[in-house]
Amino acid sequence: MKYNRPGGEDELKIAVTGDTHGQINKVIKAIKKHQADVIIFTGDYIRDAKHLSKQLQLPVYAVAGNCDPPGAGELEKQVELAGKKLFITHGHRLGVKRGLQSLYYRTQEVEAQVAVFGHTHTPFCKNVEGTWLINPGSPTYPRGLSLKGTYVIITVENDKFYPVVWQL
Repeated sequence: MKYNRPGGEDELKIAVTGDTHGQINKVIKAIKKHQADVIIFTGDYIRDAKHLSKQLQLPVYAVAGNCDPPGAGELEKQVELAGKKLFITHGHRLGVKRGLQSLYYRTQEVEAQVAVFGHTHTPFCKNVEGTWLINPGSPTYPRGLSLKGTYVIITVENDKFYPVVWQL
């Protein structure tokens, strides 16, 4: 799947969220504030992705997580946004709570430049040898250093990714 901003403008804003567990009201307000063009949903309550798409009138690329029923959605997805290939997964099958090596290698295997994942409820944005690894954390059940829920906004300008973790 490919998506470029309508009108061919050089900037694209991607909202990244997941691990919402049925609570999306704060995320809806946050995404509206940033005027995102597209949403990536990293799993756990994939039905929330459908609600986000409907409420915000935006395309959503979503994967299922370990808290979703079997067959609720794809476990991995690859999309092209702003000329970059993104690999989207919840991460539970790649053991992201134990480390990111399997995620990194799977991203290389599918020839993506960006991996977007969830499962840990801990935000993470790092460029590792030219590959972005991006986790929005959780807006509803945060873990790690943040006591507030988190999400990520990726601004793409001139083929460069600028991910920022935001707190609700």
